[in-house]
Amino acid sequence: MSKILFPAFLFLSLILQSQNPNFNTASAVTTKGDLEATFYSRDTLAHALYIYEEGDSKFDPSQDFDLVTKYTAKIKIFDKEGFEEANIEIPLGKNDRNSEKLKDLKAATYNLENGRIVKTTLYPGEVYTEEFETHDLKKFTFPNIKPGSVLVYSYELISPFIYDFTSWKFQDYIPKAYSKFTAKIPGNYEYNTILKGSLKLKTDTARIVRNCIDFGHTSNPADCVETVFDMEHIPAFTSEKYLTTPRNYLSVIEYELKQITRLDGTVRRYTREWDDVDREIRTDKSIGKQLKKDHLVRDLLPDSIRGLPVGLEKAEKIYRFVQKEFTWNDEYRIFADMDIKDVVENRTGTVLEINTILHNLLVSENFEVLPVMSATRNSGFPTKIHPVLSDFNYFFVQLSFEGKEYLLDATAKTLDFGRLPYRALNGYARLMDFETGSSWIDIRPTDYSRIIYQDSLQVKADGSAEGISRQMLDGYHAYEYRNAIKSSSEDQIFNQLSNAQETTRALNTVVSNKSNPSEKLEIRYDLSNASQKIGDKIYLNPFSFRFFGENPLKAEERTYPVDFGYKDFYMYSSLIKIPEGYKVTSLPEPKKIGLLGNGGSLIFSAKQINESEVLVNYQLKFAFPSYPAEYYPYLKEFFGEIIEVQNQSLIIIEENS
Repeated sequence: MSKILFPAFLFLSLILQSQNPNFNTASAVTTKGDLEATFYSRDTLAHALYIYEEGDSKFDPSQDFDLVTKYTAKIKIFDKEGFEEANIEIPLGKNDRNSEKLKDLKAATYNLENGRIVKTTLYPGEVYTEEFETHDLKKFTFPNIKPGSVLVYSYELISPFIYDFTSWKFQDYIPKAYSKFTAKIPGNYEYNTILKGSLKLKTDTARIVRNCIDFGHTSNPADCVETVFDMEHIPAFTSEKYLTTPRNYLSVIEYELKQITRLDGTVRRYTREWDDVDREIRTDKSIGKQLKKDHLVRDLLPDSIRGLPVGLEKAEKIYRFVQKEFTWNDEYRIFADMDIKDVVENRTGTVLEINTILHNLLVSENFEVLPVMSATRNSGFPTKIHPVLSDFNYFFVQLSFEGKEYLLDATAKTLDFGRLPYRALNGYARLMDFETGSSWIDIRPTDYSRIIYQDSLQVKADGSAEGISRQMLDGYHAYEYRNAIKSSSEDQIFNQLSNAQETTRALNTVVSNKSNPSEKLEIRYDLSNASQKIGDKIYLNPFSFRFFGENPLKAEERTYPVDFGYKDFYMYSSLIKIPEGYKVTSLPEPKKIGLLGNGGSLIFSAKQINESEVLVNYQLKFAFPSYPAEYYPYLKEFFGEIIEVQNQSLIIIEENS
């Protein structure tokens, strides 16, 4: 077979190469080759493509030494699904004192009509602005777009924010044939430069440019360091399930100002050490000083809690008290001004405010507790190399008791003690110990979150079945389910959440411990399964419910981790009673599969335990909260096996002859 397929594949490759469009990737000039192209040979499913992209950033004396970035892009639209790329948004940062400005915006659409290149220009009146608190958006849509169009636009961005040097995003959600970025930085400006993502640079060069910038009459022109980075054949970034945020893995060049050496020789440092940050936060009026105001909460607790001895029972009751009495307003704002007195009075607050109440209550009752700063999963990993406070947007506390640490967040009312909300499961966080110094801690859950199904079915002679399903969930599965069923009826719980097989119906649904996160969530269904009889045989799928409806991993390859956030355990057992006068003639084959490095396992068996009963056992384990990208093909295959067992396992039952 391989000898037949290989020449066919080789022949197809030669066809594609011979038809490979003649894109002009050397400049933004639009050519007939750009317009005549109907596909991109490296991604034939792409709806659009950056043919060429270039940026150039430098400090400009004519703009009061602000940072000026010139940007140019040329985009190919292959079909109507690529029209979205004709909608352009350019963010302009701002604060109370300064703002970025846009200059010399030009945009045009190019089409091929009767063999001629026709240009349609964007008019200034077709550009509009949306204003937000921290930035503005310049927005426009290219005119006269069609399948086959080429879009070209350019502008200058003038920024007074020299500490936030231009980041260059090589990778995007559509492929790029070529992307280049040049930075020219005076020698007395020192930046930390980081390349994120898995893609490799084609060019990475640096050279000294003599006398490149003149700071004034009293000094000689300064030299600059000019760096050039480029990439070619950049694949589109494909988002898939079990991803923290794309910004952790997109291929990007980032800069952060470390220090400036002034003309008089003095040095101004912008990148600080953690010791400096610890001192700053300890004395900050919105964090450090509020953490010391435990006297404001001493009268909050009822006597029934205050009278308990120091121990886990008391700590959990304090945690439950804050959960119940205070409501999160869905805001983070961990560096905004706050006053504990207002939070106590209003009983609502931000993540910082509510967890500061929790911290202060625990301290007032003589518990050992420390604040923790972190980032949510969708905001990206905090930088570890040096402190970047803007990387942090979340706050919770660590309780230490009898040699064990408990991470506590009272903003989620359906969360059990010692567990963080899923939004906070971002790998690591910064423990703020103002006495001995802050440090990084691992916040990955060490326990398994479990789903356990126990079915009992009686099969009838017509191939239908009746019985019960008892389902138990704990950890993050219980947390997610409780959030989902807050306002759901019993029918909605089954129809929208149970992931039942098409043949399964629920006659009755009972939920236990719906609002008690310290206990397992339990759901009991009275089941009625439709007939699975064909001819004189019953083809019974023993799974009334599925753990996964389909394989969640679909990409051909993946360059970033598969991050579940927590460890998973699934178990399904089903006791199946066959009808009187019938016999089992076929059982599904047992299966046992292990992931590399003890990363997980699948165990399945179906056994006839007596003449009238079959016992089915199915167990899945994902032993790691997160798997590196190298695991991807094995995990994808593993999920394929999971789906196959759920959907293809059949018990064949026939009438005794």
